[in-house]
Amino acid sequence: MFGKRIVMSLLAVGVTALLVSAASFALFTAQTANNNNTFSAGTVTLGAVAGCSNTINNIAPGDAGTFNCTVTYTGSLSAWVGYTATMGGDLTTCDGGGRFTAPGLNLSATPSVLGGVANNGDTRNVTVNWAFALAAGNDCQGDSGTIGITFHAVQSANNTTGAGPTSWN
Repeated sequence: MFGKRIVMSLLAVGVTALLVSAASFALFTAQTANNNNTFSAGTVTLGAVAGCSNTINNIAPGDAGTFNCTVTYTGSLSAWVGYTATMGGDLTTCDGGGRFTAPGLNLSATPSVLGGVANNGDTRNVTVNWAFALAAGNDCQGDSGTIGITFHAVQSANNTTGAGPTSWN
């Protein structure tokens, strides 16, 4: 009888262990996924420059004039817009130089900020004043000169000092 009790006890322990084991693997579970998280970078772009393609012929010493260069910001990110300018040609160096000038024009390599931060559709304008000195001599006859305007744009997010960009690069 003692052997039968041991067998019955072992059988009871085995059945209990089996039930406990089966119960521990019978949990309800669920999961779901969302794989539609996408990211796209914004853009910093400028439209075509308007009003800046000028051919002014037959200027004489003492002549001066003005024209405007306008650009539209077309990017999706807010940006700083600025410009740099260049002057060149024989007319800028004739008769000892300084005869053909653009007063007030930024001729440095660092862009000048035009207004505050620009958003898509905003325009920025540069007024170009030019002058041909009355003192220009015969050495300047037939010479030509150029004034070039280059617009620059750089994102404003994470790139601001408050009055302009930290960096144009």
